Amino acid sequence: MAGECKRVRRTLSILTVAAGLALAGCSTGEIETHGNRVDPDALAEVVPGRSDRTQVELLIGSPSSRSNFDDGTWYYISRRTRSFAFFETETLEQNVIFVSFDDTGVVDAIGTLDKEDGSEIEIVNRETPTAGQRITLIQQLIGNIGRFTPDE
Repeated sequence: MAGECKRVRRTLSILTVAAGLALAGCSTGEIETHGNRVDPDALAEVVPGRSDRTQVELLIGSPSSRSNFDDGTWYYISRRTRSFAFFETETLEQNVIFVSFDDTGVVDAIGTLDKEDGSEIEIVNRETPTAGQRITLIQQLIGNIGRFTPDE
């Protein structure tokens, strides 16, 4: 009986240590980098008033996004996030570098935005009402009986 108790305790100890190690491995979460991280040394070579679109693209690459209504501003967007199991993903760092060009395609200004410059967008869950009745699939199928003839 005493030997059996020792075996159970030993097994429980091993399981406890294994569970602790498994949980410790998950504690840091998974860190991911998304987007276009610009090399600061390459960005320093972009000079307002002298660099053009071609030079910017050669130095720091193609942009993540461009301005909506013209090609006047390029955006280089990057984000580092941490996800931990099933919890909500946490944004660790977010950077947006923008390069704006004048009408001749020469760099006009360079700037950076970070996580604090952004704002959360609240999603509105509304439905657009539709005209007519709300009928189920069964009602639609029954309603079509007798409407169509074999000649059609």
